[in-house]
Amino acid sequence: MRGLFIAIYILVYSSAFAQATLTLDSVIALAVDHHPQLLAAEKELEEQVALKKGSFSLPDPQILLEAPTGDFFTPGIQQTFDNPLVYIQQSKVGKQQVALAEAGISVSKSEVIRQVSIAYTQLQYAETTVRQYFIRDSIFNALYIATNKRHAAGDAGLLEKTSAQAQAQETALLLTQAMAELYSAKQQLALLTGLDTSAISVTELIRFPGADDYLRTNWLEQPLAVRPPSSNPFTDYAMQNSGLANQRLKLAKAKTAPGFSLGYMNQDDKTSAIPQRFQFGLSVPLWFWTHSSRIKAAKANVEKTNYESALVMQNFNSAWLDATTAYQKHLLSLEYYENTGLHQSETILDAANRSYAAGEVGYIEYLFALSQAFGIKASYYETLKNYNTSIIELNYLNGD
Repeated sequence: MRGLFIAIYILVYSSAFAQATLTLDSVIALAVDHHPQLLAAEKELEEQVALKKGSFSLPDPQILLEAPTGDFFTPGIQQTFDNPLVYIQQSKVGKQQVALAEAGISVSKSEVIRQVSIAYTQLQYAETTVRQYFIRDSIFNALYIATNKRHAAGDAGLLEKTSAQAQAQETALLLTQAMAELYSAKQQLALLTGLDTSAISVTELIRFPGADDYLRTNWLEQPLAVRPPSSNPFTDYAMQNSGLANQRLKLAKAKTAPGFSLGYMNQDDKTSAIPQRFQFGLSVPLWFWTHSSRIKAAKANVEKTNYESALVMQNFNSAWLDATTAYQKHLLSLEYYENTGLHQSETILDAANRSYAAGEVGYIEYLFALSQAFGIKASYYETLKNYNTSIIELNYLNGD
């Protein structure tokens, strides 16, 4: 089984290196061009732009045929109009709907970029983890083979043999799990981008550029000093939705104003001195309950969207606080590993090899030292992944 996974590893990476490496920016650009969520948001904008052109919506004219004297039919036409205030408010509603659709594109784009960036980072981490466990598996398996031969020759005890075997088997299991996670990460990125899984090769996991300087406050002393941005796609969308609700309320009120109608009929015979007949009408909003119920519903919608905007702002502030806290926490951990932890790992690994070769430490101590050194590196890469993810989250919330 172990040999099978090593063969799969070699096959996967020999194939991956043969492919062109995709950067994060190129993957994001591909997803933005093809992601269904963004395509749907763009179609929503097209729909609202088309609807806005019909803001000045007139009812279809009525073509009439009447026989006023009973001797012949005569044609006529009648056209009704809403109050001009209605058309003005309808145009403003159309503009608000277009603006809301544009804000929706910004929200969708931010969400797609966030998903792709996280999936890309997860794939970077999965590939790094597989490489690390492959190295560990090779080392511990070689040690187990050597210890097994020494045990057969009577130079190693049962404890030494069993410890080596346990360490080799555990590392092989971790390599198997890492390969499964790598496959899952590839599939996730493929789903978001439409790429063929076999064609996905990503860059090495490295540290993202840090957040703005104002995020580098002393987290332990001033955790509340960091303030969220005043404008971002999510709060902008909520505010735009509230503006649309207010505009619809104005439209409902405008529809209580009287409308008009104009008509023309030729109702007499050719010998009549006044053969043409024009008509002018005025619609009176007598059915007040219809208008009052619509206005009441529009007012309720305004209040609802105001509460929704407040909820969006509350949730955003909470998410921003969580994101900045996570960023500062992972930043502290990452700086520890970069300044101290990785150097200690190399020192432990070098000292363990020298001491074991010189017979200064036993096999159990040697295995423990190797595990500790590899564990520090594994923690570093996990911290690096978490740090990069926190940067992605901050950029997402900030609308960058």
